[in-house]
Amino acid sequence: MRSINKIPDALFAFQMAHRFMYDYNIRWLPVDPYEIIYRTPKWKLKYTHQLAYELGVSVEYVETHIMHSKDGLAMYDIARDQYNIIISNNADMVDGRIRWTVFHEIGHIYLNHLQDLKKTAITTEYLTQEEYNNLEFEADIFAGEVLASKWLMRYIDIVDEEDISLLCRLSDKGAQSRYKKATENYSFIPANATYTISRFSEYLKEVTVCQDYNWFEFPKFLTQNTPKPLLAKPKPSFAKVRNACRFCGNEFGVTERSNFCIACGSPLKPNSYTIPSPCGHVNIKEAAFCEICGGRVFRIRQGFCFEECECT
Repeated sequence: MRSINKIPDALFAFQMAHRFMYDYNIRWLPVDPYEIIYRTPKWKLKYTHQLAYELGVSVEYVETHIMHSKDGLAMYDIARDQYNIIISNNADMVDGRIRWTVFHEIGHIYLNHLQDLKKTAITTEYLTQEEYNNLEFEADIFAGEVLASKWLMRYIDIVDEEDISLLCRLSDKGAQSRYKKATENYSFIPANATYTISRFSEYLKEVTVCQDYNWFEFPKFLTQNTPKPLLAKPKPSFAKVRNACRFCGNEFGVTERSNFCIACGSPLKPNSYTIPSPCGHVNIKEAAFCEICGGRVFRIRQGFCFEECECT
């Protein structure tokens, strides 16, 4: 059991956020709070209208007298021995704000706020204002680091808060707070953050994708590699090097299955031009052209255009 000090423990909340990402095998963005709740025994998500119906009261009564909030509440149901995560679904709660609120309430549970204080809910009804503010601070640190780890955002080289909003599905306010954290000066990277980044290796992996520009959900992150210039004269067939392009001299990334040179786009096999383009093939990050159809490819991080299930 951890004693709740008068000063909130930011380091504890940060470390627990990375432990949570390990425990729940989080390796992709955006992080789905609903899937996590669904597969966690004794955690249940309820919306205010559902709780109001169960209790036979109005939504306004739930928000005013039970939640003491119009956002969310973590409650321990003694009778059912389960944690209820109560979320308001009013018109002001946009998806990004709901996502943050759900993880904020998960934070109260995972950080053992309810257990340590022997409370059934985190509200000012059961806590002093100072205790409440400290626990809210810790839960916010937890939620922000799980949803948009500042170290992960720095590794991605996000440009502005819009990048975070797009990739992590956060509200403008949530994205702005994470951008501020990600761009602060730090003297070192904590070991747990380094480990978390390593677990996101497939998400962060750069590839080149053979698709139309409009196919990509986040085109602002696209780049293209520069094609390699052609030789003044192609090498004669008798001077050809195995798995090399005789038109530009490239020997990198050419395999037995390659129909086209990834560096200059020249055909390597007869009848290669009969393959439709774009073909959807995923090439190595250094490619300027698709090895299958010869079309120009776009370079992007794998997680920016594919779901985790498509890459593992």
